[in-house]
Amino acid sequence: MKVPSKESFAGIVLAAFAMFFSCDDDTATIGTELIPGHDNVLTSTAVYPVFSRSFEVDSVLANTNDCYLGTVVDPETRAKTTCDFLAQFHVLENYAFPSRDRMITDANGQVVADSCDVSIYFDQYYGDSLTTMKLLVQELDTSRVMEEGENYYTSLDPAEYVNSSSDIQRTVTYSVKDLTRPASETESSTYYRSIKVRLPADYASFILNKYYENPDFFRNSYQFIHHVCPGFYFKIQGGVGSMINTEVTALNVYFRYHSTTEAGNDTIIDGMQRMAATEEVIQNTRVDNSIPAEMLDPQNEYTYVKSPSGIFTEVTLPVNDVVAGEHYNDTINSARITFRRLNNETQNKYNLEMPATLLMVRKKDLFSFFEEGKVTDDRTSYLATFNSNYNAYEYSNIGRLITILKEERDEGAGVDVSDDEATRQAKYAAWEAKEENQDWNKVVLVPVAAEYSTSVNSYGLSVQTLLRLRNDMSMKSARLEGGSSGSLSLSVIYSKYNQ
Repeated sequence: MKVPSKESFAGIVLAAFAMFFSCDDDTATIGTELIPGHDNVLTSTAVYPVFSRSFEVDSVLANTNDCYLGTVVDPETRAKTTCDFLAQFHVLENYAFPSRDRMITDANGQVVADSCDVSIYFDQYYGDSLTTMKLLVQELDTSRVMEEGENYYTSLDPAEYVNSSSDIQRTVTYSVKDLTRPASETESSTYYRSIKVRLPADYASFILNKYYENPDFFRNSYQFIHHVCPGFYFKIQGGVGSMINTEVTALNVYFRYHSTTEAGNDTIIDGMQRMAATEEVIQNTRVDNSIPAEMLDPQNEYTYVKSPSGIFTEVTLPVNDVVAGEHYNDTINSARITFRRLNNETQNKYNLEMPATLLMVRKKDLFSFFEEGKVTDDRTSYLATFNSNYNAYEYSNIGRLITILKEERDEGAGVDVSDDEATRQAKYAAWEAKEENQDWNKVVLVPVAAEYSTSVNSYGLSVQTLLRLRNDMSMKSARLEGGSSGSLSLSVIYSKYNQ
């Protein structure tokens, strides 16, 4: 039997310990007694202070079919958020209306529609259901269409896409609770909330006649958007107190056409075509946040994460301390950091919920991570789910990230294995002073919406696989331990071969 060398055997032991410590939930009692002395592997532990700060985010990637509409003020922080959105509409490929000779026409032979409306359907909302809100709906422009393949952010300027010369615009008032309907209906489990905006019947007739002019305009969503209906901008014009999460927005065209009964008698049929805003087309939520200056004060002994867009927490990882001196050549088996949520200082029925999931990602990758559709790799990006038992978000092992940052800095600074500590620190200082390296050891905590698929493995157990991460666009906020207090800490477990 081949006996492994001392070096390979040490590597096996260190790998095994890396697996063990990354899975353990409590490192407080871990000591060197866990490793038999004859293995010649030494372990040690250390705790380092970590500092963080809140910073305002101008915008985030809005690649989601969840659109938000409304204006609210967070009762805890007084931060004000307004959301409105732009939406295109999807048509089924090669859709066909009834033949032209069966449609109702006017004296000039033009097809005439009965009516037209846009309906915003929703179930979830935040705030006061009785608050009156004012909504303006404007047609977009076929000559300035939001295109697939482009990245659109929450800071998008709708004026770039609105058709300012179009007379297809309507203003309506609404509330989450529809007071025009009886309570027995609106409180029923089968009732589906909606905001209906009636458009001119002429607009529906325009859409129908576009089809008979050129059916290719309805061959797919691209043709429809570029030649018939580019979509609408749904703009909040007044009211404070409610925010709805739209399930789907639909353009409905109502018309009539001739048909015959089974007995062969002439009759007229009511027809309706619905085009919905779906994943196949672009929807873009615009977010306008008004953040109180005190939330961003660098002297705060806490930080914030707030969505949509809003505020992220920046964390400076103490890599230099972790790998300095005697630990420079050590293996980092585990590096744990926990962000404890601080409870609200005021109690209000409209207090925002905390984010369910926080992404930790390198600051330099903050935008490219979402643009490239990445998911976490447990190397340079990690997820933490809110733990209600401990009122915290825990990243149980970011050791690989610490190692990557160390190696990246060594390479960039030109550090050689023969360098002593003083020489290394001098090279590091010169490299870190360069503007492009200012954020080399910084990560950001971002509220995200995580999408999973569920399958059953060979043991009959349910397994979840992370499919996609998007910026959380819902109303969420949390105040986290940290800031200038120095109360955050990184707990590190090292191991090395005893020469």
